[in-house]
Formats: sequence, structure tokens, C-alpha cells
Amino acid sequence: MRLLWQIFSSFFKIGAFTIGGGYAML
Repeated sequence: MRLLWQIFSSFFKIGAFTIGGGYAML
């Protein structure tokens, strides 16, 4: 369960960083 949460957290961080970077580019 912890591993699944860690993977989810990692994806969330990467997603947020990508969206933030894309928004900054605009």
C-alpha cells in the first residue's frame, strides 16, 4: 500500500511540475 501511495505521489509531483512548467511557458 505504501509503495502504491509513493508511486501515486511521484506521478502527482511530476504532473504538477509539468503542468506548472507548461503554464509558465504560456
